[in-house]
Amino acid sequence: MASLSAASPPDLLLAATPEGDSGSQRGLLRTAWDFSFRMVIRYIKNSYKDDPFRTFLEVCLIGFIIWYMTKQKYNIGNNEIELSEKEIDELVDDWKPEPLVPELTDFERETLDKAALLDGPNGIKVRLASGNGKALLNFASYNFLGFIDNPDFEKRAIETLRKYGVGSCGPPGFYGTLDVHMELEKHLAAFVGHSAAILYSQAFTTILSVIPCFSKRGDIIVADEAVNCSLQQAITLSRSKVYWYKHNDMADLERVLQDVNKQLTGRRGKNALPRKFIVTEGLFHNTGDISPLKDLVELKDRYKFRIILDESLSFGVLGKRGAGLTDHFNVDPHEVDLLIGALSYAIGASGGFCCADKDLVEHQRLSGLGYCFSASMPGILAVAASDAIRALESNPEGHLASMRENASLLQTLLKRIPGLQVEGALESPLMHIRLTPETLVRMKRSGGAWTKTDIDRVLVELVEEAQKDGVFLTRAMYVDEHERLLPNSSIRLCVSCAHTRKDIEKCAHAIKNAVSRVTSKKR
Repeated sequence: MASLSAASPPDLLLAATPEGDSGSQRGLLRTAWDFSFRMVIRYIKNSYKDDPFRTFLEVCLIGFIIWYMTKQKYNIGNNEIELSEKEIDELVDDWKPEPLVPELTDFERETLDKAALLDGPNGIKVRLASGNGKALLNFASYNFLGFIDNPDFEKRAIETLRKYGVGSCGPPGFYGTLDVHMELEKHLAAFVGHSAAILYSQAFTTILSVIPCFSKRGDIIVADEAVNCSLQQAITLSRSKVYWYKHNDMADLERVLQDVNKQLTGRRGKNALPRKFIVTEGLFHNTGDISPLKDLVELKDRYKFRIILDESLSFGVLGKRGAGLTDHFNVDPHEVDLLIGALSYAIGASGGFCCADKDLVEHQRLSGLGYCFSASMPGILAVAASDAIRALESNPEGHLASMRENASLLQTLLKRIPGLQVEGALESPLMHIRLTPETLVRMKRSGGAWTKTDIDRVLVELVEEAQKDGVFLTRAMYVDEHERLLPNSSIRLCVSCAHTRKDIEKCAHAIKNAVSRVTSKKR
């Protein structure tokens, strides 16, 4: 036993071999063992010479491996608790899952229950399913140019439907592009006056696609604090560094731009020169105000920024030709790096578009998520949009002058109503009305402060009272938790060129009577 235990590994190996093995095999195994042993010893000596830290590190590593392999493993079965069938049933009965959405408040439930449901097509006059069949003057739809119920468009739409069907059933890059899509893109670029245009199937996702397509993590966005919800969501999705400036305050915007450039001075590394954007709206959805584009262009050139302009509401509304904010201020559209528009408001169709230089447009065809992964716009809507733009081109004065005259008249009449506050630019067909703070104070005879829900209830009463006089209005509603700066509660009015002077006067009279009846109630 002593001789066996003192034997070297080759001896042990040879001892285990059959007695019939030849002596040459024994010598070969012994030589291989001696060579390997010498190589290991040489490696250790050369590797650890004058390097005690490496020796310490590998000893610790070997020790950790040994400890990990030999430690007691956790066995979930050892902690298992045996429950009887009765106990399991009791636990299941007592368990209450967390709701997927918060419970609706009483006012939210009332809002859903009272949601207006149209009985028939939308247009200048509508009928409500919950009403008595009486037609109401519609001041709630974005039908600024009166295209939504145009009989000529309807005829062409039927012909297009028979030719192209109801949908494309595929994204633009995967057999979803029709010839009418390409024609509409060329038509939009020519009408706006930009180099190229790209078409999206939904207006909301246009903004959500364009901004994250160009502004990434590490880039900088300076945005107006009053931009609409879709712009806010797109800015969040971009993961860029965001700075906000006061609504339409060019002095505050310049201050922010100076601060941003000062922070970038002397920066080195990968993000030394980030892309910088100014994001704003042409015609603000939440206020009815118009952006001062000339001042924006001057500031963006001075401080080396790019402009992303949302013309969803201003396209088809502002300017001599209705081409938007650039047309309104007579500014070269190429001064706006990314011009985003919607076809679902004044044009009366659906979808959105982005006008920009050709390289920027082609980049979106590969990187715009809403373009790459959404089914393209149905052909019937593309043709309807093209027809609407042609109608506007053929008679801009007839549509735009009448719309602006109606908007100006309605604003003038509403401002004469005591206790009513009107918000919106004089050229804007979209405006917001609300009760003045003094009026609300007088109405609260019981004392205490007004909550947002209290004010919203009063506005709902105003809408209902106006309906009794034959005018259909709507309260401006928001997803409160998604708004960075929640707008004040208001009623949103939309004026159309198809409204007559008599319609405008009737609307103002109905609102005046509604204000009088609502504010006289004791609360």
